[in-house]
Amino acid sequence: MYGRAAMTKSMELLKGKTGMAMLFVLLHLSLCCIIEGLFGLSMLKSWKIKASLGALLIVCMVILNLVGLLVQSIFYYVCKIYHNEKVDKNELQQHLGGYVGELVPLNSTIELQNQSMEAGDM
Repeated sequence: MYGRAAMTKSMELLKGKTGMAMLFVLLHLSLCCIIEGLFGLSMLKSWKIKASLGALLIVCMVILNLVGLLVQSIFYYVCKIYHNEKVDKNELQQHLGGYVGELVPLNSTIELQNQSMEAGDM
């Protein structure tokens, strides 16, 4: 979906969870501003302090952005479930399979039980 249709769909998906989305965005931006402020303060010190504190703050910023992406993904699925939209688990599994490696497809709880019993026999 492109343009106006995508924006309309995202606004519909956010209904009822707009306050929580705003809270996530404000929290993320606040933490980014704090890290940026600390980075600016570190430039007033000696070069050894600049290097070590700068490296630490860059690591903190990377971690903050990765956690932010994780929260966005989870929030998206929470919104879909809140509006009773179908979450395509097979598509999600295929998408995550590229990151995790080879996943065993689980289509039902019976298949899961059979696989766990076979693994217990070994």
